[in-house]
Amino acid sequence: MILVIYGLAIFVGSFLLFLIQPMVGKILLPALGGAPAVWTTCMLFFQAALLAGYLYAEKSIKKLGCEKQSVIHLLLMALGLLSLPLDIEFNGLDQASITPVSWLFARLTGSIGFLFFIIAANAPLIQRWYSQSGQKDSEDPYFLYSASNAGSLLALLVYPFLFEPAFTLTTHKHIWSGLYLIQMLLVFLAAMYLWQGKDKKNSAIIQEEKLQNSFLSRKPWSLWVLWGFIPCSAMLGVTTHIATDIASGPMLWIFPLAIYLISFILVFAGTPRFREIAWDRQMLPMAALISIMYFFKLNERAWFVIPLHLYFLFTVCMAFHGRLAINRPAPALLNSYYVWMSVGGIFGGFFNGIVAPTFFNTQIEYLLTIIIAVLASTFSYAGNNDEEFPVAGEFLVFALIMLVLMTFAWFSDMSAKTLMSLPGLIGTLAVMIIVHLFFRFRKAAGVLFLVGNLLSMQHLHGNSRIVKIDRSFFGIHKITRLQTDGTTCDPDLKIEGVADIFFCLSHGTTLHGVERKVDIRPLLPLSYYSREGPIGDVFRLGLINRQAKNVGIVGLGCGTLAWYGRPWQNFDFYEIDPMVVSIASNPEYFTYLSRSRAKTRIIVGDARVKLRQAKPQQYDLLVLDAYSSDSVPVHLLTLEAFKLYLSKLKPHGILVLHISNRYFKLSPVISRIFARLDMHSLERFDDPKNYSIKYDWYDEKQISKSFWVAGSKNKERLEMLKIFGNWQPMKISDAYSIWTDDYANLLQVYNWR
Repeated sequence: MILVIYGLAIFVGSFLLFLIQPMVGKILLPALGGAPAVWTTCMLFFQAALLAGYLYAEKSIKKLGCEKQSVIHLLLMALGLLSLPLDIEFNGLDQASITPVSWLFARLTGSIGFLFFIIAANAPLIQRWYSQSGQKDSEDPYFLYSASNAGSLLALLVYPFLFEPAFTLTTHKHIWSGLYLIQMLLVFLAAMYLWQGKDKKNSAIIQEEKLQNSFLSRKPWSLWVLWGFIPCSAMLGVTTHIATDIASGPMLWIFPLAIYLISFILVFAGTPRFREIAWDRQMLPMAALISIMYFFKLNERAWFVIPLHLYFLFTVCMAFHGRLAINRPAPALLNSYYVWMSVGGIFGGFFNGIVAPTFFNTQIEYLLTIIIAVLASTFSYAGNNDEEFPVAGEFLVFALIMLVLMTFAWFSDMSAKTLMSLPGLIGTLAVMIIVHLFFRFRKAAGVLFLVGNLLSMQHLHGNSRIVKIDRSFFGIHKITRLQTDGTTCDPDLKIEGVADIFFCLSHGTTLHGVERKVDIRPLLPLSYYSREGPIGDVFRLGLINRQAKNVGIVGLGCGTLAWYGRPWQNFDFYEIDPMVVSIASNPEYFTYLSRSRAKTRIIVGDARVKLRQAKPQQYDLLVLDAYSSDSVPVHLLTLEAFKLYLSKLKPHGILVLHISNRYFKLSPVISRIFARLDMHSLERFDDPKNYSIKYDWYDEKQISKSFWVAGSKNKERLEMLKIFGNWQPMKISDAYSIWTDDYANLLQVYNWR
C-alpha cells in the first residue's frame, strides 16, 4: 500500500506537469503565431522551472531533513491553491513579436510559475521520502522515476486526443484544479508514511555527509550534465528538423517528446534489462547515416524519413539516459543527481531555443548535437575495440545502411543523382569506413566523424540555388532561385528557354511566394495569387466604383498581393515576423512592395492584437493569408476573431481567407462561423489548368492550386464574385463545432485520407 501511495503521488504530479503545458500553450502561445520556436522556448521555461523545483528539493532537505521539509512542502502546496483556477494575463501583448522570448517567460512565470515549481519538486522529494520510509526496496528508490515519466507520457497523449476534442478550455482548468487537490491528498498520505517510519530509516541518512563530501571530490555532476544535455538537445533538434525540412504536419512534435519520456521509463524501471543493452552499437551507425541524410538533403517520403530520425533519437536517449540510470548515486545524493540532470536539460533547451536561432542561419544545431553525441560515446568508451560485436553483425549494419541509401535513390531521381555523384560516393564510402571504425577503433572513428562533418559543413553554403537563408524566432526563411528547364522553346519570344529566373520565399516546407526576376514580360502575381485565381476575382470586384479603397491583409509573405494595388488604394499588411518584413521590403529579393502603386503600410505584430488598434469599419476588404499549408494559427479562426474582423469591415466589406492546407479541412469550421454571424459565404478551389487566359509557360509553372473562401454581410456584392469566377456557396454542416477561444477541435477537421 505504501508503494502504491508513493507511486501515485509521483504519477499524478507528473501528469499535472505535462497537462498544464499544452493547456497554457493553447491559452497563451497563439499570440506568437504558433512558430516552432514557441514550443522550444516553452520547453526551456519548463526545464528552468523544473530545475528550480529540484534545487528547492535538494536545499530544503539538506537544511531541514525530510520530516520538517515535508511539512514546509505541504504548506507551499496549500499556498498554490491561491493560483487556482489557472488564468493568464496578456500584459504587454503588443510587444510579443518584438521580444518574444522575454515576453513568453514573463507570462509563463506570472501565470503558472509557482504551481509548476512546486509540483516539479514532487518527484525527487517523494523519491527521497521513500528512501527513508523503511521499506525493503527503499535503498534504491529510482524505479519511482519511471512512474514520474509514465505520468508525463500519459498526459502528453491524453491532451490532444481526449481533453482538447472533448472539453472546453474552461473545463480543462477545472479538471486540472481537481487533480491538484487529489495530488495534495496523495502527497499528504506519503508524508504521513514518512513520519510513521521515522524509527525504521535505513543507514543512508547516517552516511549522508560522507557521501556529499565524496560527491564533491569525484565530481560526477559533469557527466550527469552532459548525459542530460545530449538527449534533450537531440529531441528538440529532431522536432525542429522534421518541422522545418521534412513535413511540418500537425502534432508531429508529440513523437520526439514521447520517445524522450519512454526512454526514461525503460532505463529507470525496476529491471536492469533495458539499461544494460549496448545502445551505442545502434546509435553510432545511425549517427553516420543521419549525417549523410542531413548533408545531401535526403528527405524524400516523409513516412520513410521521419521514422529514421525518430529511431536515431530513441538510440540517443536510451544510450545516455541509460548511462544516467546506471551511474545513479546513493539515495542521499538523489536530489543533487536530479538537479545536475536538470541542468543538462536546461543547457539543451538554451542551446536549441536561444543560441541556435541567434547565431545559426540554418538548423545546424541538430548536426552539432549528433557530433557531440558521437564524441561523448566514443571517448567515454572504456576500450577501443568492441570485441563482443561479431563481424557478421557489422556486415548486417553495412547492408542496412546501403539498403536505406538505395531506397532514397529509388524514391527520387534527384537523390539517385546526388548519391551517384562524386561527393555522394565519397560520402557513402566515408560512412562505411567510419561505421567500421566504430566497432574496431572507436576513438579514431570519433575523430574522423568530427573532421568529416566539419569539412562537409562547407557544402551547406555551396548550393548556388540558395540566394539567402536567415533565421528568426519564428523560423528559418529561405530564398531560393527556382529553375526552369532552360531548354524549352518559347515560340512567342523566339528564344530557346530561360533558366534561373524565379526567386521563391519559403518557411520550412511552406511556400510564401514566387517572383520572376527577369523582365521578359510584365511582372505578374504567381504562386497562389494569380490574376485568374480567386484572389484576382476579389480585387477585380474591388475596382468597381472603387469599392475597395482601404485593404487590410494579414500575412505579408513576399508581398505578392501588393501587385494588385492602385494609386487610390491603401494597403495595410499585418505581419508577425520582422524578418519577413525585411525580406519582402528588399528589392534585391522581391519587388512586389516597391513596385506597388498603392500606398502600403506594414504593421508588425500578431494580427488579433494589432487589428484591435484599427478604427471601426476601417476596411473595405480584409484578406487573411496567415494559414500555412502545414499548421493552423487557431486563434485566427475562432468566433471571437471573426467578430473582430467584422468590426473592422465596412457594411459592404468582404472578408477573404486563403485556406489551402495539406492536413486540415478548414472550410466547414469557417462556414459555421459565417452562419453564426449572419454572413453570406462563398468558396472557390482554384486549379490553374482551368484558366481561360494562358500564361507564358515559365510563369504558368509557378502558379499553384489554392482554396479561398469569402464572407460578407452584403449578399449582393458577394454574389458578384460568381460573375468573375467559379465561386460556389459554402456548405454548412452542424457536424462540425464552432471554434472559440475556449474550444477548438483540430482532430475534427483533420484530413485523414
